[in-house]
Amino acid sequence: MPKLLWTIVPVLFLAARPALAEVTRRDAIEAQTASALASADYAERHCPSLRIGRQRIEQNLKSIKGTVEGLRRTESYEEQVAALQSVEKQHGRAMVCTVLPSAHGGYGRGIILR
Repeated sequence: MPKLLWTIVPVLFLAARPALAEVTRRDAIEAQTASALASADYAERHCPSLRIGRQRIEQNLKSIKGTVEGLRRTESYEEQVAALQSVEKQHGRAMVCTVLPSAHGGYGRGIILR
């Protein structure tokens, strides 16, 4: 019986791996898009020279079956809002607007454009 158990457990683990990878990918898309969305919201209000890549946002939302409203309720969004407020307080709005287009990589890349 123990030999059978050692055969089944690795097979079950391997079968579960794609599902775990998909959850991780989805979580990454959600977190990175939410963070970039917070920056995009800031840019819309305070940085007239910047543009928002709405197609990129929609593409990411489609892949996670999410909504803009849902992203705005995430911890990643809230953390980015707090970070933006802190940077603005320490270095000014102009500095925030300068760094936003290069601040997001991964799935957040292409959301804030010069």
